[in-house]
Amino acid sequence: MCRKIILTIYWTAVLFLLSNYYCLGQDIRHMTYWELYKLSSKQLLRLIDQQPEDSVKAKLLIALGTKTEYKPGSIKEDMDSARKYLGEAERIIMQQDLYWMKSDIAEYLGVMYFNSGEPEKGRAAFAKGIDFCRKAGYKEQEAALWIEMAKCEDDGDIRLTYQDKALKLFRSVNNRLKEAETVKEMADVHLNQGKYELSENELNQALLIYKDLGYKRIYFTYDLLSAVYHWKGDFAKAQENAIAAIQAAEKQKDSAMLGTFYWRLAVAYKDAKNHVKNQEYLKKSLSVQLNHPSALLYHVLAELTDQLIISGQVKEALDLLLLVNKQQPPADIHDRISLSFSTADCYLALKDYDHAEFYYLQYADILGSGDDVNTDLIKICRFYLGRQQYKKAAIYLKRILDDNPEHWDLTTSREVSLLRFKVDSASGNLLSAMKHLQHYNKLADSAFAIEKVKQAEEMQARFDLQNKEKDNELLREQSALQAKTIEKETLVRNVIIAGCVILLLLLALLYNRYRVKIKTNAILEGQKAEIRTAYLAQEKLVGEKSKLLNEKEFLLKEIHHRVKNNLQLTMSLLNTQSKYLNNEAAIQAINDSQHRLRSISLVHQKLYQGENEGLINIKSYMYEMLEYLKDSFGAGRRMRFNLSMDEVDLDVGKAVSLGLILNEAVTNIFKYAFPGSSQGQVDIILRVVGSRIFFSISDNGVGLPPNFDVASSGSLGLSLIHLLSTQLEGDLEIKSNNGVQIGLTFGIKDVHVAAVIAAVD
Repeated sequence: MCRKIILTIYWTAVLFLLSNYYCLGQDIRHMTYWELYKLSSKQLLRLIDQQPEDSVKAKLLIALGTKTEYKPGSIKEDMDSARKYLGEAERIIMQQDLYWMKSDIAEYLGVMYFNSGEPEKGRAAFAKGIDFCRKAGYKEQEAALWIEMAKCEDDGDIRLTYQDKALKLFRSVNNRLKEAETVKEMADVHLNQGKYELSENELNQALLIYKDLGYKRIYFTYDLLSAVYHWKGDFAKAQENAIAAIQAAEKQKDSAMLGTFYWRLAVAYKDAKNHVKNQEYLKKSLSVQLNHPSALLYHVLAELTDQLIISGQVKEALDLLLLVNKQQPPADIHDRISLSFSTADCYLALKDYDHAEFYYLQYADILGSGDDVNTDLIKICRFYLGRQQYKKAAIYLKRILDDNPEHWDLTTSREVSLLRFKVDSASGNLLSAMKHLQHYNKLADSAFAIEKVKQAEEMQARFDLQNKEKDNELLREQSALQAKTIEKETLVRNVIIAGCVILLLLLALLYNRYRVKIKTNAILEGQKAEIRTAYLAQEKLVGEKSKLLNEKEFLLKEIHHRVKNNLQLTMSLLNTQSKYLNNEAAIQAINDSQHRLRSISLVHQKLYQGENEGLINIKSYMYEMLEYLKDSFGAGRRMRFNLSMDEVDLDVGKAVSLGLILNEAVTNIFKYAFPGSSQGQVDIILRVVGSRIFFSISDNGVGLPPNFDVASSGSLGLSLIHLLSTQLEGDLEIKSNNGVQIGLTFGIKDVHVAAVIAAVD
């Protein structure tokens, strides 16, 4: 009980120290806004109260204001608090003339005003900062303000004007990285305006700059290029750039963005009518976003649900909806609406109409306006029409018609005309029904014509691409043929010249050899006889040596086999002896001795079974030793072992010592690291670095008791570990931090490594 109380106090202290790391161990003046943003609001408030320095206090107030502004599910009171914190920061900066922070406060105030629906105040705040930067000659800061203000504007042309100003400033100071980022932002605006060629050219220009600078986070540009080619209808290039974005992100280990890139690739496959690949990458995107959620999470979930329903996997779709709702509940009303309608679609596919109606109507009363809302209302209308409840369908159809038709695309307009035809037909208004049917047919013909034109453009693009590839291939073949012809002619000429020279040399050599041959024949015959005699004697000696080596190898294996059998016999005797003991400590000591004998026995077993005489493959040996210990303690299921080991062969002495250290460490982990039924993780690493080996065993268990002295503990296991590390002439380190870590580094004369690989079990 006392031990539990001590451990509780210890971990409480550790967590307290970690939570105050930034307050105690880091100079706030050198921290970025993003690093401060990661702190909690309470920590920021406490730091503000503790800071006498005005510049630091203003920096903390900016971070707190921004954090409050972007608080999930923020309400008016949060925006008022953000305004207060940023206003106080501005007061300090202006009062103390903290000129280096004036552009920062202008940016954060401007963004805050735009987000709170006060664009004029936002523009005024940005303009104030821009004017200061222009007078002070801060070109990069001025450009940054133009960029941030452009992000806040809805009008594409205004955004482009601001971005063009920023681009000229970045070019004037030769900041090529910012130049590329600005060009990419302009390409995004042109994409939204439907200027796909211009957007493509700008993105390729940005790519060239990024590659020239060796910039690594290039995957966002590839992703945007994939979107451009999607809208251009070039689905092959859309896939190609989406794959490039994924590969670049994986190379940089940016897992958080992979969900977006997988979704982009899924869209490209959907455009190309490859539904299998579309579903595959939607699942990958969803899997990543469950661990790294983004605003796309429920959009991807809705698309995947639709695909699963189409392919008849309705049960899997429902299970997926429940899983996502449990692991990443909807963050806002839009996600909740999306989840509700996807659930309704599943129940409708299962013909469970009561549940389908419940989920369709769950948020129906709060639906606003826009394309997504029209799609949801159309689903409700279809549901009631399918159930022949025409009056209810008419209610939701009226809500669709109350929306501004300018928001409707061709598909929505066609669907609305069909719904109006069905509702008017059911209500007996045949004249109006016929009118809407004619309008629907007209829109359907338009959609068919557009689709045909699109297909023709795709076919023409493929045809042009194929012709271009054929022309290029023909040119390559002609060039290769011409090169081969020239190469062949040169080769023939060189061969003829070389042949003539060689022929002359051979004639001279043959004449000389003929004269020498007669003189040396007699000598050669005598030497031949001597060589034959020496060869026979040598062959006899080699045969005898081979026989002796085989006998030696057999005897060594027999010795190792007998040693192993003797150790097994000793283990059996110890096991038998333990059955007649009632003392738990004695039985435990016998069990520990059995494990140690097993580790030594396994070495000798490896020696007589292996082909590499006198050497043990330490990776294979430790795998088997670990499996034996897991079986012996029966706790393998609640502990996860991660092994990362290089393949290296060690001699018997080092293998035995290393095996005993593994035995003692893992035995202690099974006994003490995870009390009761608690679960945990054990990491075992063995690395070869030059002529030294690094070996470590660590766990995330309860760790050593406070003030635990390893040297004076009296533990036989730890004493053995110290003794064996001394025998290996190694450096041993034992730490307790979120578990116990044992590290050992020792040298070896010869490194026997067949192939070094990293493995995780």
